[in-house]
Amino acid sequence: MWLGMIISFGGLQIAIISRGYLAYDLSGSAGILGLVGLAMGLPMLFFSPVAGVLADRLDKRRLLIGSQLFMFTVAGLLALLIHTGLIAVWHLIVFGFFQGIAFSLGMPTRSSLIPALVGRERLGNAIALNNSGRNMMTIVGPAVAGIVIVTPWLGTAGAFDITALCYGVATLFLLRLPKAADSGKKADPGKFSAQMFAGFNYVFTERTLLLLLVLAFVPILLGRPYQMLLPVFQADVLNVDARWLGFLNAASGAGGLLGSLLVAYLAASQHAKLLQTVFGGLFGIALILFAYTSWLPLSLVLVGFVGLAANAYMSLNNTLVMLHTDQAYYGRVMSIYMMSFSLMMFSGLPMGMLVDRWGAPQVVGIAGAVILLFILAVSLAVPASRQKDEGEPRTAPPRRTPAPL
Repeated sequence: MWLGMIISFGGLQIAIISRGYLAYDLSGSAGILGLVGLAMGLPMLFFSPVAGVLADRLDKRRLLIGSQLFMFTVAGLLALLIHTGLIAVWHLIVFGFFQGIAFSLGMPTRSSLIPALVGRERLGNAIALNNSGRNMMTIVGPAVAGIVIVTPWLGTAGAFDITALCYGVATLFLLRLPKAADSGKKADPGKFSAQMFAGFNYVFTERTLLLLLVLAFVPILLGRPYQMLLPVFQADVLNVDARWLGFLNAASGAGGLLGSLLVAYLAASQHAKLLQTVFGGLFGIALILFAYTSWLPLSLVLVGFVGLAANAYMSLNNTLVMLHTDQAYYGRVMSIYMMSFSLMMFSGLPMGMLVDRWGAPQVVGIAGAVILLFILAVSLAVPASRQKDEGEPRTAPPRRTPAPL
């Protein structure tokens, strides 16, 4: 599953870079970049809770394979449109919507399989390894995309050809996943909608879990759109070609990989919640510094620090969420967690419109400042949440767990 994830995520990274470059090349508008992102975010927001119930009820292996085949088809059709010269912005919006459906189904399903494969005692290391693999592809994928796009006989069409190939190969790896891997505790059979709302009820009645999800949502909502806006920094702030768009994303991925490796080392720390606060603050600071830098070498370094802080923060948050979740609710909780990524797409549209009006440095810099203030405010308002259960970071705290419906 890990190898399949790496290859699939590499294809996704190539697609994201190519789609953003193509959207900005066709329109010249940061608002259109945000609209393309919103198209992917809509199904992720509304379909993720449904996907979570499916992951808790059905065969996770088959769900993963189905989502990969769907993404393979979408990438192949988009490549065909580019090859034939028929591509338009609305195609990117429509296919982004379909990709959002497949992504919202595949990610919580894959995440909810991890505890069954490795056990709770190795969960922190497994999540960090999983994130490390993804971040390795955020180095390789964007670099490949940038080189392919500027190669005359390949271009964006070749980039989507490679994306489709990655999804196809990832599907072959998933076919080798043993059926016994999905043998963990499942939600009791019952009414679909009741199970979905039971997942929301579970989150809102577990105060620690709810706080962790809020701590995930706000930095993602405000901070992650910087990646969506990198084509603007590449073209208008740094004034370099598409190769450097790939290298900017690769630098962010390299930092993210280092951040995930740090979390793998620190996963057993008794101060995981404190470390989450530290990396969250560093995320905001790094965004501010990157936003106001127009010298390419320094921008590459700073965007790497942004990736390091962001991924270390989210890896720690992801681990803490899983450790505070009952096994029967893994799929539903992770689907709610995935909704935070759709919120990133939603914020991308207004941020893109603000960039068209005020410029990318000002908008991203303000977002970084708000993240920093939010992290500081939470750390001062609820210091006890960082201390609670520090002695047993790998064991879910004793609590009354609502019976799954």
